[in-house]
Amino acid sequence: MGCTSADLMRWLPQALGELHTNTSLVVDGQVLKEAAHPQLRIFGSSQSVRKIVLLEIPVLQVRLQFSESWSQDDCEVVLNRFDLCVGMGG
Repeated sequence: MGCTSADLMRWLPQALGELHTNTSLVVDGQVLKEAAHPQLRIFGSSQSVRKIVLLEIPVLQVRLQFSESWSQDDCEVVLNRFDLCVGMGG
């Protein structure tokens, strides 16, 4: 993703809707958002900045881990909304 951890934190409420309160976020080993019983865990890792001439784009690699009780369809619904809201959907 072309964003920082602060960008991701700002986007999460809209990207996840009601699931936001049951989501934990850890970036570079630092807990940025904790949920008592997370249904979704997001793990991020800052990568090297991408440079295009004078433009510098931050890079954050993310991995989403859903609760084992979720169906494939449930996961896809959340992923589609997440992708749309954070700009990966097109």
